[in-house]
Amino acid sequence: MALGILDKMKGAAETAVEVGKKAADVAKEKVEDVQLRRKADDLAKQLGYVVVETGRSVGEEGDKLVAQIKELETQLAADGPAAPGVGGTPGA
Repeated sequence: MALGILDKMKGAAETAVEVGKKAADVAKEKVEDVQLRRKADDLAKQLGYVVVETGRSVGEEGDKLVAQIKELETQLAADGPAAPGVGGTPGA
């Protein structure tokens, strides 16, 4: 009888390990997704700086955003020196 209980406990432990491995794999995928989203957001931000700096038209909506950014830069310039990454390329 004690052997049956040990077998059940061993089976439950193996199941728990498998569930834990699957959960870890899912968590790892989610972390990778978040990292990729952040990288894409950073690249989009850098692209935005390039568009603002070059003054290239990117359509009506993009032009409105560029105008808003330039207005914010004007306000920042009136307040004092810009922080790194504000009003130019990141790190500039």
